[in-house]
Amino acid sequence: MSTSIDVVSETGDRFKRLVPPALRYTDYCIINEIEAEAVTDIPLRSSDRRLLVHNMHLALTKLKDMGVSTWAVIHAPEGGFGLDEHDRYVQELSFELPKGYVKGKVGAGDAFCAGVLLAAHNNLDLAQALHYGNASGVCSLGQTGATENLRPLHEVIELYSQLEKSNPQ
Repeated sequence: MSTSIDVVSETGDRFKRLVPPALRYTDYCIINEIEAEAVTDIPLRSSDRRLLVHNMHLALTKLKDMGVSTWAVIHAPEGGFGLDEHDRYVQELSFELPKGYVKGKVGAGDAFCAGVLLAAHNNLDLAQALHYGNASGVCSLGQTGATENLRPLHEVIELYSQLEKSNPQ
């Protein structure tokens, strides 16, 4: 049996009191950059809200040091970042979505988490897990609610691939 943890973003001191003790019982920690900053005290956004990618490895290492045994994963609109069971750093950056694609953001983080957990369940590596996570999150953004754009995995990956190919960058 494996365990995973996901938390709800909030302000206050509850993260400091509740999350760190739970990490020693956690195999898969999948949280967003706001939650990771609250748990680790490592800044992941600058004062002008830019993602501090150079701090990701440090924050992930701290999560592992707090007890996460297998994968520590941080997701943000800019991409997915993780340390695997051998402490190898992996990242998959996001790309710009077509104008008008995003219909709603509710559930995108949960969809990312589901994609990562599916890869873990299927014994895939962390790089593939981040790909599944990013693809699932992007798919979720295409509708207004949390579950309206649920699809079979092959359709999620196909949509993600098409959107990535259409990216002008």
